[in-house]
Amino acid sequence: MENQKHGYIPLYRSVKKQPWAKDVFLRTLWENILIDAARQPYTANYKGHRWPLEIGQLVTTSADLGLSLCDRNGEPTSRHAVERMLAFFEKEEMISVKAERRKGTLITVLNYAEYAEKMTSDPAHMSAHKAAHNEARDTKASGGDPAHMSEHKAAHHEQEYKNKNTNKPPKSPKGESAKFDPLSVPVPEWLNRQAWQEWVQYRLEAKKPIKTELTVTKAFKLLKECLDEGHDPAEVINASIANSYQGLFKPKFPVRKQLPVAQQQSAQQHWNSREAWENEFL
Repeated sequence: MENQKHGYIPLYRSVKKQPWAKDVFLRTLWENILIDAARQPYTANYKGHRWPLEIGQLVTTSADLGLSLCDRNGEPTSRHAVERMLAFFEKEEMISVKAERRKGTLITVLNYAEYAEKMTSDPAHMSAHKAAHNEARDTKASGGDPAHMSEHKAAHHEQEYKNKNTNKPPKSPKGESAKFDPLSVPVPEWLNRQAWQEWVQYRLEAKKPIKTELTVTKAFKLLKECLDEGHDPAEVINASIANSYQGLFKPKFPVRKQLPVAQQQSAQQHWNSREAWENEFL
């Protein structure tokens, strides 16, 4: 009953499917942020300052958040650890963080209004409500019967989750093949396949993945021009990786013109060597 006085928030079962949910501190921090976020716009007084908050926002500090994340001995989580966790949520595009020195930190839960909205007019929700209500009436329970209300709320939250996932394509995890795969484009015979695969992997690890087939074809064209000018395309790729370049570039130095084999041997021989005398006079 005490919990009911303070309200509730929706917490969907799908949160358990997230890889980070296995981290007890990350999951607890996320739940605390959802619980403390504003359900309606209001002005908060925090550390002597007035903060006009919108839906899904809260003002706090990393130290205060750490006080709610204690280990078995009651030791709170450090400010730096909390900041690392907040940075992780930012990277996952779950929140945005704006810190003001000596005033507080404004945290915004992205898409909070959509996350917490109610679908009370949905037919499936209403039918579940009526079924529970009729069952309560048959057992001579009042309209405020706890069994009736719990059934109502459970049906509401389950249907709310279904509504949000209806007609929406599943969001593919980062790094999966739903995006363009540059290795799907055939590698020309004149290009070293391993060198090209290393270039694709390098761009992926540098957070600059190749996103279009046009980018691949342009890269192949540039490497072919390098080959035609006498440069090894694999060396062009290796140079870009070694120098942390985001693109491929033609070498600025000219290609050494190689002499015919006979001339190379002649140039290497000294005029007064035994081989020179044998070749010239014997």
